[in-house]
Amino acid sequence: MNERRETPPPWSPAFSAECPVGVAHQAWIETSITWFVREFGRDPALRPIVLPRPDLRSADYTGTPKQINDVVAWVCGLMEIDRSELTVELFDREGEDPAARQGRRAVGHYYVEDGRAVIGLDVTEASDAAYLIAVIAHELCHVRLLGEERITNERKDHERLTDLLTVYFGFGVFSTNAALRFGETTRGFSVQPLGDLDERTLNAARHDDYSRLGYLTEREFGYAMACYAWLRGETEPPWASHLDPGPRTFLRQGLAYLTRATAPGEFPTKRTGAIPVSIRVVLATNPAWLSGLHLMARGTAWPPNPPGHRPS
Repeated sequence: MNERRETPPPWSPAFSAECPVGVAHQAWIETSITWFVREFGRDPALRPIVLPRPDLRSADYTGTPKQINDVVAWVCGLMEIDRSELTVELFDREGEDPAARQGRRAVGHYYVEDGRAVIGLDVTEASDAAYLIAVIAHELCHVRLLGEERITNERKDHERLTDLLTVYFGFGVFSTNAALRFGETTRGFSVQPLGDLDERTLNAARHDDYSRLGYLTEREFGYAMACYAWLRGETEPPWASHLDPGPRTFLRQGLAYLTRATAPGEFPTKRTGAIPVSIRVVLATNPAWLSGLHLMARGTAWPPNPPGHRPS
């Protein structure tokens, strides 16, 4: 008889069922995804999630210009962007001063020139197909948001919203895994204006022990992936194994929280009448709490802006 104890599911009492992010971050993620549903419909979130392609992990893939263009065309198709209306610029920083490469550096950018969307990609990182896809997805989400005039760059959270949209369009595995990588280089997004162009620039910053890409943290990406799965009706998403261990833990914790806090397909953050409130449902730790639930309401702008986080 096999007496080995099975690993409990993540929503069991043995697994933390508290939301992995703070109240403001939770409200921002949930309301932003709800806004995506209104803007783009549910179809992007309900399609098969995009996973690493075997052909892009083979020895035949080296990140040549043709291969990069093929990947761009593939991502454009999945994001419903006409590739023929997009200009792609490839730039090479291989000869850059090694000292300069230790700081933040541009690995991608987006701007509009003569009414045409332009994205730039750093070919020195293109041999890492998963990383390249994360960069391309981010830049093309600028096209869907800024290029289609759904938002303007005056919106304080437009870069974070761009990160989050990559999750909604099914590229969350790539964006999430690129958020923090140990044993490689550090990467981070920022914005840099160039000349008269209004450019959204994707920057990379190098450190010794880990790498970073994006405006969202691992916790935020993990909870965003949980909300994405929840919207799809997935409580045990089969694609979770493709996530790195850190964000996979936050995904499972987020699903545990959503399972306890709200109805299937809905989010805990609600708008009550004309007064927007963010509601956090927390497991009881104090017997004086009513019915084991503690409700935290925050009056704020709707949807709430992020609390000013930027990667260092």
